[in-house]
Amino acid sequence: MLVLDPQFLLNCSYAMVPALGFAMAFNVPARQLVFCAVGGFLGYFVKFFLMHHGLHIIWSTFVAAACVSFYGIGWGQKYRAHPKVITVAAIIHMIPGTFAYNTMVAVVAIASGHFTDQTLSVAAENGIKTLFILGAIAFGLASPSMLIYRRKPVV
Repeated sequence: MLVLDPQFLLNCSYAMVPALGFAMAFNVPARQLVFCAVGGFLGYFVKFFLMHHGLHIIWSTFVAAACVSFYGIGWGQKYRAHPKVITVAAIIHMIPGTFAYNTMVAVVAIASGHFTDQTLSVAAENGIKTLFILGAIAFGLASPSMLIYRRKPVV
């Protein structure tokens, strides 16, 4: 089972490192750093747990970002901090850098005259996947705030 796999839990703990690094780069108060690190762990855990159980990377990213946002709102209200202090640093590891890199490599190859159907396919597939993952992160972070801080009823 994935949850009990020590390598998976070690990878989840490795996700705490960029969360802490970006939290320190964004001048997050020292008492909030542990919440950023736990948020990074939570986001990685949820995303890859769902992917392991067959959910697509885009939907897994959306759910993980929403979980991190709910977590940030909860701890932010408890400790009187803005939720984005916790959530922005915690979702950094979800940024689709590999897909964006592969997109740019294919686009540069096309621009330098190496146009093939395969290169165009790689550029389009990775570019669209990058955009949808970034959209999933944005909507996942925004959705809990829109639900919790509504001034009017949902219906």
